[in-house]
Amino acid sequence: MSRSNCLIHRMVHLLPSWRSSRCRAAGCMALLWVLAVRSFGQQPATDLSNASLEDLGKIQVYSASRHLQEVKQAPSAVTIITADEIRKYGYRTLADILRSVSGFYVTYDRNYSFVGVRGFGRLGDWNSRILVLIDGHRTNNNVFGQAMVGTESLIDVDLIERVEIVRGASSSLYGANAFFAVINVITRKAPKLKNLELSFEPASFGSYKERASYGGQYRGLDYMLSGTFYNSQGQTLFFPEFDTSATNVGITRHTDDENSQHILATLSYGGFTLQGLFSARDKGTPTAYFGTIFNDPRTRNFDDQQYFDLSYQHAIGEKWQLEARTSYDQSRLQAPLAYAGGPQDGFSEVETFSERGNWWSGEVKLSGTVFHKHRLTVGSEVIDNLRQDQGDFVPVGNSFTTDLASSTIWALYVQDEFAITRKLSLSAGVRYDRYSDFGGTTNPRLGLIYQLFAPTTLKLLYGHAFRAPDVFEMFPDLGALYDDNPRLKPEIIRSEEVIVEQNLGQHFKLSGNLFRNDIDGLISLVVDPNDGHFVNQNSGSDVAKGAAIELAVRSRSGLEGRVSYDFTHVVGRQPEPVLPNSPQHLGKANLILPLLKQRLFAGLEEQYMSSRLTLLHNRVGGFAVSTVTLLGHAFGNHMDLSASVYNLLDRRYSDPGRPEDPEDAIQQDGRSFRVGLTTRF
Repeated sequence: MSRSNCLIHRMVHLLPSWRSSRCRAAGCMALLWVLAVRSFGQQPATDLSNASLEDLGKIQVYSASRHLQEVKQAPSAVTIITADEIRKYGYRTLADILRSVSGFYVTYDRNYSFVGVRGFGRLGDWNSRILVLIDGHRTNNNVFGQAMVGTESLIDVDLIERVEIVRGASSSLYGANAFFAVINVITRKAPKLKNLELSFEPASFGSYKERASYGGQYRGLDYMLSGTFYNSQGQTLFFPEFDTSATNVGITRHTDDENSQHILATLSYGGFTLQGLFSARDKGTPTAYFGTIFNDPRTRNFDDQQYFDLSYQHAIGEKWQLEARTSYDQSRLQAPLAYAGGPQDGFSEVETFSERGNWWSGEVKLSGTVFHKHRLTVGSEVIDNLRQDQGDFVPVGNSFTTDLASSTIWALYVQDEFAITRKLSLSAGVRYDRYSDFGGTTNPRLGLIYQLFAPTTLKLLYGHAFRAPDVFEMFPDLGALYDDNPRLKPEIIRSEEVIVEQNLGQHFKLSGNLFRNDIDGLISLVVDPNDGHFVNQNSGSDVAKGAAIELAVRSRSGLEGRVSYDFTHVVGRQPEPVLPNSPQHLGKANLILPLLKQRLFAGLEEQYMSSRLTLLHNRVGGFAVSTVTLLGHAFGNHMDLSASVYNLLDRRYSDPGRPEDPEDAIQQDGRSFRVGLTTRF
C-alpha cells in the first residue's frame, strides 16, 4: 500500500472518534504533519486572484441553468464569490459570504443564522425559502426545510472553491425551496488541494478552529479528505428582559458556548464522484426561548447531518451530456429544553424535542444541442422522504411521544435555450412536481437575453416558484406551544426582473436591476386567538418592489472591490401591512488593496442596513459595520497568516427577535477578532 493510501486508511479509521475527543483530533493532525513533510515544495494550484473582470465574465457557471455557461448568458442575476475573496475578506461562514452580497442580509438569534433576500426575512421560518447546495447536492433538511448557513453550516469555508449565488425564482429547475435564491457551494477538489494543508485559528470569546485537509491523485483517482474542529466558550450576555434579582439581573454565563465537527471526503474516478459529509454541532441557547429557564446551560441544540452522494457524468457523442445522481441523507436535532416545574420547591425538568429525517433521492438529466440553435435540458428527479419524525421526551414518567411522517416527491423538468440570433437568445423552462401529501404544482421560467453591444447585456426575466409547507409547519410537535394546521398550502411567487450589465473596459463593470415579487399564500406564524397558541397560516398576498445597482472593479495588480446599493419596498396585506425584519436600504462596500507585491493584502468591508420593524411593532435602528482583514503569504505561498477585526468601531446594534424568543430585539456582537495560520506541504 502506498503512503498516500495508507494515510487515507488511517484518517477514515479515526473518523468515528473525532467527535468525542479533540485530543485524538490533535494527534491525527500531528500525524498528518509528519507524513506530509515529504511533499513540501509543491506549488498550490492557480486560482482566480489575478483575473480581470473581463476574464471573470467568461468564467462558466453551472447553477443558473444546470449546465455550464458564461455569466452574461445565464437567465438570472448571478454573483460569484471566489476562494480568494473568502480569504482576503476574512469570511468565517457562509452567512458572512451572503451578508456581503447585494440584496442579502442575515439575522442571528444566538442559535442559528437566517437569510433575508430582497426585503423578505421572515421571523419564524428556517431558511426554507432559499435552496443551499453543496456541489449540486440539496442540503435543506426534510422536516424544517432548513438550510444551515452560520456556524451551524455543514461545510468549512476554507474548503470552498467558489459560491454561485443565483437570485430569483428557480423552481423550474430545482423545485421547492428555490424561492428567492439558489446558493451552490463548489468545494475544493484534489487538483486545487495538493497534499497536506493545516490551519489553526484562535478568535474572540475563547474560540478556536483547527483543520487538516489532504488531497492527491493516484492512477486516475482524485481524493480529498478534510476534518474541521471548532470550539467557542461564548460570551457573558445581558438581556434587559430578565433584569431582576430572580433571574441573575439579566446576566447569563456559560450558555452561549458552541463546538462542532465537520468531515468532508470526495473521491473521483473517470466520470464517477463519491462524496461523503458529516457535520455535528452542540450549541448553547442563551435567550430562554420557548419559555425555558433563563441562565440554564441545559437548554441547548445538538444538530447532526450526514450524506453520501454518488454522481456520474458521461459525454454522449459531441453534443450531449448525461448526468445521474443518487444520494442518501440523514439529519438529527436533539433540543433539551429546561422548564420550571413548579413554584413550591424550585423543581425543574428537561423536555427534549427531537427531529429525525432520512431521505433518498435520485436524478437523471440529459443536456445537449438540437438543430444547432437549441440547447435542451431534460431531467427527472425523485425524493423518498423515508422519515420525517418529530418527538418529545419528558423525563418525569419517562414519557416519549413521536409523530411519524413520510412522503414522496417526483418531478419532471425541461428547459430550452434558443439562440434566436447571434445577439438574442430565449431561455424557457418548466417543471412539474408531484407531492404525495398535497398534489402537483407546475412552475415555468422565461428569460430573454440581448447583447445590445459587445460590453452590454440586457436580461428580461420572469419566474414562477413555490415552497411546499414543511412538516414542522403543518404538525409542529412542541407540546402546548403550537397548533397543527394540516390544511396549509404551498406558497407561490411570481417574479419579474430587468437586468442591465455594462462592462466599462477590462477592469470595471456596472450592473443594475429592477424587480417585482408577488407572493401568494405566504406562510406566517400567528397567534390563534382561541387558545393563544402559535399556528402557521397562509396569510394572503405580499408584493416587493425594488432596485439595485452595483459597481465592480478588478485589476491585474490585485486591486479589486465592489460597491452596491439596494432599495426594496415591501407591501403586505392584513394582518401584516408592514412586514417585520424588512429593511428598505442595504449598502455594501468591499475593497481589496495589494500592499506588498502579491504578498500582503488588506481587505476592507463596510455594510449598512436601515431600520427594521420587530414583531412587537417596535423598530431596531439602522447600523453600519466595518471589517478589516490583513492576509500575508510567505515561503512561496506555503504559509498564509491572516488577522481580522470584525465590527471595527464596536457599533451597538440589534436584530429582531423571533416568535419563540422572549426578547423583542437581540443585541449582536461588538468588536471581535480572529487570527489564522495556514500551512501547505
